Amino acid sequence: MKILFFGEPLIRLTPTHHQKMNDCRDLTMYYGGSEINIAKTLAGFNIPSKILTGLPQDPIGDSFLHFLNQYHIDTSSIYRNHQRLGLYYLEDGFGIRSSQVYYDRQYTSIQDIDISQINFDELLKDITHFHFSGITVAVSKSVQDALKVILEEAKKRQIIISMDLNLRTKMISVEDAKYQFSRFAKYADYCFGIDPIMSHENNLEMFDRNHASIETIEKRMKELQSVYAFKAIFHTMRTVDKNNINRYYAYAYQDQLYQSVILETDLLERVGSGDAFVAGALYQIMNQASMQDVIDFAVASGTLKCTIPGDSMFESVENVQSLLKNNHEISR
Repeated sequence: MKILFFGEPLIRLTPTHHQKMNDCRDLTMYYGGSEINIAKTLAGFNIPSKILTGLPQDPIGDSFLHFLNQYHIDTSSIYRNHQRLGLYYLEDGFGIRSSQVYYDRQYTSIQDIDISQINFDELLKDITHFHFSGITVAVSKSVQDALKVILEEAKKRQIIISMDLNLRTKMISVEDAKYQFSRFAKYADYCFGIDPIMSHENNLEMFDRNHASIETIEKRMKELQSVYAFKAIFHTMRTVDKNNINRYYAYAYQDQLYQSVILETDLLERVGSGDAFVAGALYQIMNQASMQDVIDFAVASGTLKCTIPGDSMFESVENVQSLLKNNHEISR
């Protein structure tokens, strides 16, 4: 088994010590991007991964390529060109001040891939799963066009497809995301998230997850599974209290509703924990685990990432499973 990802590589720059951009003197830098983060986490779980994307033909691109190679991610389908890497700036919030994200990702290398030049028999050889995100859909029209071709080729070969509906409103409006994400969700076998996709043609409002009952969540998940014929759909829940304790759990719907364990931890870094959840779920799906094991392991993976700085993690399956064995950390 082997999974292919199509997504945009990114560099994250963050002022140290919770400073604002206009006050900072020092920055930390991390390599990431949603699909990159998931591929790295799966590499820690010994799942072979391959990335289809673009990188600039310059020393920064060389450095990113080295970053991927050191985790034994297959980079044979990364196209080098004369565009650039995307950047995003994260100001860590503190107290009542919220965190802020600023994007600089126009004309990036993934947008310069000529999909007509790709040999799909070679690209998809030995690939059993394909994953992409709503972030990738939101990058540009050219990326959407390329993604549609990849999905059609994957469907021809009966490759299992998964989509993460992660919405970035600084990249795409809610209304546009509703239409575009719905269009691409029709290809997916597994869906991470319950919005922004449409359960019917007038469903243009976002689901009110903060005030939804379990019954309302189950109804939404059941509707979406029926409309899109998903094998399963996932929905994560989390809160961070005034003591900076992260409480994390999830639901899955696969002809019935499943609820995961609830895990709590001091929160060091929230960035990338959603990607770690997806990686954990994909690991168990690829190993044909029960749905209860899928969501329990995924929540443990996402929770472990909350204790690790940076955009991604590289941890063993045993380290994730150890969280589930510690009864003091788990509430059912």
